[in-house]
Amino acid sequence: MSLPLQALAQLRLAAASALVCRGDELLVLADDELVLQRYSDDGRYLGQQVLLAGTLPADPAARKQQKPDFEMLCQLADGRLLALGSGSTAERRRGVLCQAGSAQLIDLSSLYLAIEARLTGLNLEGAVVQGEQLLLAQRGNHAGSVNALISLDLACVLSQLAAASLGPESLRSITPIDLGALRGVPLSFTDLCVANDGRLLFSAAAEDTDSSYFDGACAGSVLGCLVDGQVQALWPLAGQAKIEGLCMLADGSLRLVNDPDDRSAQSTLYRLELPI
Repeated sequence: MSLPLQALAQLRLAAASALVCRGDELLVLADDELVLQRYSDDGRYLGQQVLLAGTLPADPAARKQQKPDFEMLCQLADGRLLALGSGSTAERRRGVLCQAGSAQLIDLSSLYLAIEARLTGLNLEGAVVQGEQLLLAQRGNHAGSVNALISLDLACVLSQLAAASLGPESLRSITPIDLGALRGVPLSFTDLCVANDGRLLFSAAAEDTDSSYFDGACAGSVLGCLVDGQVQALWPLAGQAKIEGLCMLADGSLRLVNDPDDRSAQSTLYRLELPI
């Protein structure tokens, strides 16, 4: 049985890709924007922060080529936010560390090259701090690639951030994850979050493409739970929205955002209750 998504609001962006809850605010990234947006938990727009200077082309093909592809957003213990590019092209191997209204550019190329040496079709699309590690999710939607959970040593990451770059020294492990398929289309990771009870949750989409660059039709999305590198639970979501970001609020309810893959369409903020 599919879990129903409750649409709360239309967002002021068209390609929502990552979502974090900080206090009573939601922080939202879009993979084709240069800003971080702030919303209330019911979707009321509160403002935005510029992450990278400049503007992106309006033409969809040119915009896709030049965008930083911020697919990941995580909150560090001290409240700072770390936005990360997917790594699927050289242009997409940058990050931004945000604190108190400032934005510091982070070079990810050294770390990403080390991960790419062990994974085909690098396309990172989820990040979350869990315990003493920073977890990244590899989206295995490239021909020959696999879904994987990448563990980085958090203390090493924090030390490297002070030098504005992340390197291979932080890399702990890479664990392939079998997510199966939805309606005949292979599932691939789109985001990670840690539930209030400590469980590692993930979203995954069944997008009909074998490219880490070009989009495809989406057959739907799922929510799941990982324990020790194994899928413990998998819940299909109603409809065909490509869910690309999720977070849990203090009350235990989830917020999710989708990417319509259409510059003329707005992303939607959804509410969802976990069945268990």
